[in-house]
Amino acid sequence: MTLLQPAVLEAMRKIFEASGDPVWWADKEGGVCCGRPLKMSGELQAARRLMDYNVELFRKHEITTLVTSCPICLRVFKEDYALEGIEVLHHSQYILRRIEEAKLTVVGTDMQLAYHDPCELGRGLKIYKEPRKLLAKVAFVQKFKQAKKNSLCCGGSLANLQLTAPQEKAIAADAARVYAKKGADMLVTACPQCKDSFKRTSPIPVKDLSEVIAERLVASKQKLPGNIGMS
Repeated sequence: MTLLQPAVLEAMRKIFEASGDPVWWADKEGGVCCGRPLKMSGELQAARRLMDYNVELFRKHEITTLVTSCPICLRVFKEDYALEGIEVLHHSQYILRRIEEAKLTVVGTDMQLAYHDPCELGRGLKIYKEPRKLLAKVAFVQKFKQAKKNSLCCGGSLANLQLTAPQEKAIAADAARVYAKKGADMLVTACPQCKDSFKRTSPIPVKDLSEVIAERLVASKQKLPGNIGMS
């Protein structure tokens, strides 16, 4: 999904470069789908072969940390892969860690942001704190009742196989209106699928949190040990 959002890839390139981390881009350099679509369709053996192929690539490139912007991939890597010795992080967790380690520096702004909790990242993996803490370093993050476990779906879940395109668009539009109602300058999410869904209907600009952070970066050239894999 990240490959379908070039702005997210570019934002992460800037962030990795500023952090000094050496990066191997899995999706660009031989890596393939995480395997969830095959697994959901019942093709379990094919999904396992695909997962084993990815693991071989990670080992070949001596990856110590695997970073993904896609919550679905994150969950699959954590739950279905044998990745002993490889830490798996959502990009919000990685970016926040590097800022707290003073490997990345950001400057604040007076923007007001509406943050949307993606279904798989929030209800699926209970990752609520890191994205908010990260965004709060550069802007004011508005509060909503429709947040965390009560977050609204963007309508674009890969599991919604019975929804028509107009139905998905209507769900996204309804949710976007809720998140725009307090006058936020921008709707920010942490999932490439959610970003794609909201961009079609939101009355305010929509960005991934990595884009917000990349725009507020102060460059650094310090090199760090270990290899990062980005998927």
